[in-house]
Parts: sequence; C-alpha cells; structure tokens
Amino acid sequence: MVTADEIRARVEAADRARIQTRADAAAQIAADVERRTTVAAELAEIDASLTARIDAAAAVMTLAELAEFTGIPETELRAVGSRTGESRSRRTARGGKSQRGKSTTRAARSRRGAAVAPLPADTDTGVVDAGQSA
Repeated sequence: MVTADEIRARVEAADRARIQTRADAAAQIAADVERRTTVAAELAEIDASLTARIDAAAAVMTLAELAEFTGIPETELRAVGSRTGESRSRRTARGGKSQRGKSTTRAARSRRGAAVAPLPADTDTGVVDAGQSA
C-alpha cells in the first residue's frame, strides 16, 4: 500500500513538470509578442520611409515608370501608402461627406429591408428578463 507521503511526493513531482511546461509556454509567448511589437514598429518606419520616397519620386517620374524601372508592380507601390493610413485621408478629402457607418454591400442593403421573424415561445435564448433574477 502506498503511504500518504509517497502520494504527496508523486503529486508534487507531477505538478513540478506541469508548472515548468506552463512557465516555458508563457515565456515563449511573451517573447514572441515582444518580438512582433518590435518588428511591427520597424515595419511602420520602413513604410513611412517608402511613402516619403515614392512621393518624392513622383516629382520626376510617374508611378508606372517607377514600377517599370524597379520591377515592382504599381499595385504594390500604391499599397505602401495605404499601410501607413495615408490613403484614408486622401479618400475622405476627395469624397466630401464621410460614408463611415453606411454599409453599401448588397448583403447589408438586403438585410435592411428584411423582417425579423419572432422566436417560438418555447425557445430558450439564454437571455434573462430584467424582471427575473438568476
């Protein structure tokens, strides 16, 4: 028969391994998040630099010429400004009135006119009525 001390020792040994595994997983995730934050900041700096250089190049050549000379597609060159948020400001300045919050997708338009069917009385939605207490 196993004594209480032996059982306790076995449980502690099993817990030590689990604690070590959890600590390792948490440390690895924290390191990856820190690295991602650093890389994201570096990428933002690179995007800002690229945007400034593309804007400066626009004084002496078109975007099509730049794409031809560099071998980089125009769509990729245009996308640089959108990652820095520049395209958003251009769009709102050109459009006059902001369209924020106004969905124009076909699905959204069709949902606007759709009636919502009531649920059968015996359906449990999990929502507690304000007058009821849990």
